[in-house]
Amino acid sequence: MFGEKFYKRLDKFQPWQQTLFALALAERMYPNYVLYAETSGKGDSLAFRAALDALWQYLTQKGSKVDLGAILERFEEQVPDPRQEDHYGAYPALDACVALGAAYNSVICRIGEEAEEASHASVGSVAGFIELMEEQELEEEALYAHPLMEAELEFQVELLNRVGNPRDAEQILTLKAWAAQGGVSNLGISLE
Repeated sequence: MFGEKFYKRLDKFQPWQQTLFALALAERMYPNYVLYAETSGKGDSLAFRAALDALWQYLTQKGSKVDLGAILERFEEQVPDPRQEDHYGAYPALDACVALGAAYNSVICRIGEEAEEASHASVGSVAGFIELMEEQELEEEALYAHPLMEAELEFQVELLNRVGNPRDAEQILTLKAWAAQGGVSNLGISLE
């Protein structure tokens, strides 16, 4: 299911579904950003959480008056640049920021590729982490057979199916809780 067929379905999503898909991935990657902020002393996990929550509120509360552009602008100052750091955690933190930025851009700009951008960021984050653990570049077949990557792809397929449901605030909040995965990120990192 993952691959061309998956992305064709993703591309057909309405703007709110693009937002929801990218936001759910950012929610799942949130622990990666928190760990980076805590271990490097850089970034602001409270700002990341506030940006996540503001967009969840925007999607679930009719007539919500949230200045998404201002929130995104403030948050952009917290995005790590891995090229200027010696801390590996900057890479998964950046990927989490890419997913969050894609969610915001799907509301502000509406290009229509934001969900796919977030999907690639999440898959890339997992791939990079697997290769770091294995201490080598892996062939695509070995990479996609790894349990973390299998879990990532399964999560995204399930997310695709869930986001395909009609828009409903209750279901969106249920999706938020599911996407948080009990505080365990796409890399298997838990804040507990």
